[in-house]
Amino acid sequence: MSNSYFYFALAVGVALGAWGSYMAERRNRSKNLGFLLGFLFGVIGIIIIMLLGSKKNQDFSEGQKN
Repeated sequence: MSNSYFYFALAVGVALGAWGSYMAERRNRSKNLGFLLGFLFGVIGIIIIMLLGSKKNQDFSEGQKN
């Protein structure tokens, strides 16, 4: 087996990681988490990011209200 397969798999992993990072950022999630899910799990990681949905932004500038 040649090194070209390794480089191709690495390139695909990085591309899916970048896509996962982009999708996670659009959903207010951690870009690092998105990259890791995309890089390590590929298309399944992308699907997981899609299923997580958006994270709501919380504004703590006014303090917590009871």
